[in-house]
Amino acid sequence: MGKIALLVSREEMLHQAHNILQEKKFRIQEMRVIETEHTVMEARRSIADGASIIIARGLQASLIKQYTDIPVEIVLTAQEMALLVMRARQIAGKPRPVIAVVGFKNMFCDMSFFDELYEIELRTYYASQGAELSEAARRAVEDGVDVIIGGDTAVSVATEAGVPSLFLSMTEDSMRQAFSMAESMEYAMNVEKKTAAQMETLLDYSFSGVIRLDGEGLVTAVNPMMEDMIGRGQVELKDKDIRSIAPMIGSEALH
Repeated sequence: MGKIALLVSREEMLHQAHNILQEKKFRIQEMRVIETEHTVMEARRSIADGASIIIARGLQASLIKQYTDIPVEIVLTAQEMALLVMRARQIAGKPRPVIAVVGFKNMFCDMSFFDELYEIELRTYYASQGAELSEAARRAVEDGVDVIIGGDTAVSVATEAGVPSLFLSMTEDSMRQAFSMAESMEYAMNVEKKTAAQMETLLDYSFSGVIRLDGEGLVTAVNPMMEDMIGRGQVELKDKDIRSIAPMIGSEALH
């Protein structure tokens, strides 16, 4: 069974995680604060130590996804974003201020109605990868927004330009949700591994010929008995359309 690791950029996030674990014993086996520039190396270290799921946020989550493809991203809840927006309104000190949110789209909840709810003009500047964060923040500055909400990169750009900013701080809610999601994913992965192992045993020891297909009708596995019956090995048959192997199967039957 793999383990779940939490990698975060700030010490206070680690304190939040410890508080959550006092309430409920989530199966989080590793928790560390890491430097963003070392994210990929640290993620690979966790994987080498047995991590099958890594929980991270923002740029760190983006880097882990890009190079390892196994993160669970911490998504800010609507309540957390509402608190940030209200603080940004106070900082702006004017009616209907223009507030920019800078970051990765998957970091945020649905903010479709924030304009009406909080009497602001909310603009989002999303980046698809880490290298685009600075440019996204600079676009917000050039657009003349009143306050920028974002991570370390966005806050740094805003500070340099003299634009008020807020760091994307969070409460324990979003991390608690990430923990629950990670546990659900871990459970699903373990069930899938167990099912796959059972299927492989069935394929290897069945006295009948068995071909396993995907939803498109392509061969994913063939057991030894079927290899003998067809006279072709699994390597040759894998990813072939079943109808090229058994032409008597029509489209309707396959469906």
